[in-house]
Amino acid sequence: MKRSKIVLADDHQFLLEGILSILKEEPDLEIAATVNNGIDLMEAVAQHKPQLAILDLNMPGYDGLKCLQKIKTNFSETKVLVLTNYMQPELVEEVRKMKAEGYLIKNSSAAALKEAVQTILSGGTSYPAADELKSTPDDSYFFDEFLKKYQLTKREVQIIRMVCQEKSTKQIATELYLSELTINTHRRNIFRKLELNNVAGLMNFARQNQLL
Repeated sequence: MKRSKIVLADDHQFLLEGILSILKEEPDLEIAATVNNGIDLMEAVAQHKPQLAILDLNMPGYDGLKCLQKIKTNFSETKVLVLTNYMQPELVEEVRKMKAEGYLIKNSSAAALKEAVQTILSGGTSYPAADELKSTPDDSYFFDEFLKKYQLTKREVQIIRMVCQEKSTKQIATELYLSELTINTHRRNIFRKLELNNVAGLMNFARQNQLL
């Protein structure tokens, strides 16, 4: 029996080992490589030419969306299953538009993972139903991971949202009971951290990261 080759990518090693142990139970699957970042993922895909790449979105090196784009451009025979904790409908739709074959939330069961993998390898697609999706709350672990990735504070995210709502510095200062000088300092820090030059760039960043 010819086995389907799979490459796994996740920057959390214990999750990677868990996925590996689940998929090893399937006799028709061969785990060709496991990696912890996007750069190693692309090297593994180029080397092994797997039938399926299972990848996280939040990885060092190339992030998951960048890897998805590169795989679909350069290795069109490799199918992609995004395995993540992000449940925002906008992000799922973006992944769908980028032609990934599947999207699965990490707290899904082992059976759901196996089913998604087999569905994709059989030529189908596997996406969550709309009622399974929701916004990631600002007090969640994954929001904290987002803050760490961009070195932002919760206050700065609050101000990003308000700027993108086209509120003036004076309005933001009034609503947050802060001085306009403090708000301007926050704005400068935000643009410096994100390496942005204007509000249009900030709005694009906010949309890409489901802050709006």
